[in-house]
Amino acid sequence: MREDDVKIVRLTDVEAFKQLEILQSQIWGRSEVIPYHLLIAFQNMGGAVFVAYDKQDKPIGILFGYTSYVSGEVFFYMHAVGILPEHAGSNLSINMILELRKHLLQEGIEYAKWFIDPLNVNEAYLSIHKLGGIGIKYQRNLYGFMRDPYNRGLESDRILVEWDLESERVINRVSSIDKECEYSSSMLEKLDKSIVAIEDGHLLKILDYKLSLNSDKILAELPSNIEMIKKKDPSVALEWREVSRKIFERYLSRGYVVADVLKDPCRKICYYLLEKRE
Repeated sequence: MREDDVKIVRLTDVEAFKQLEILQSQIWGRSEVIPYHLLIAFQNMGGAVFVAYDKQDKPIGILFGYTSYVSGEVFFYMHAVGILPEHAGSNLSINMILELRKHLLQEGIEYAKWFIDPLNVNEAYLSIHKLGGIGIKYQRNLYGFMRDPYNRGLESDRILVEWDLESERVINRVSSIDKECEYSSSMLEKLDKSIVAIEDGHLLKILDYKLSLNSDKILAELPSNIEMIKKKDPSVALEWREVSRKIFERYLSRGYVVADVLKDPCRKICYYLLEKRE
């Protein structure tokens, strides 16, 4: 689908909100649906609900959240963004978030935050590499055990992403959103690795991990196909959750942030780049 065939709007029509329960169930499953009246409340009380429609006016994507005030800081909390499975791989999620950015800047809000699952590589790549967010805090089992197909079987650990809407970093990333940044293997090999992985057949397994590195920049190798690992060998997926938890809790508590997420197109690996924050 061409981007010209999609329109993204901030809903105002009450009846249109009722369609969103069906859309959510198609994206996340029936157990994860937010009632339409809560979305109306979000929209009218400082929050925002954006919906993407195709050229037949069928809803195909949704984003929603609300303005938050925590410890003296005002920011927008983006609770969810999702698209129908048939549009996976498109820029639809990114375009909805960019529309949100425009809206927030018009409202005088300079920061947005949301949570990502560090084992969901596509989500992390979009949030940090493409949009320029920074992973600042690790939260263990944030939502408890969840029932939807994606989260079932693993605790719901999350990384809190901070998005400084007018920072030089974010402006540079969103202005080149369609460009893929190339990273040489020689550059990656020079960095200390907090997690080292090895391919064992179709599975990526943990070879070693380190919790006491002190370099300014550290890599963590994580699988790019956790869903396949969960199906093939749930015990390996569980080990990835437990070890990555140790890594992120350790280093983020010591002043590191997740500064980038890099993909290796030749292997089943992605790299989390951790940097000491100035």
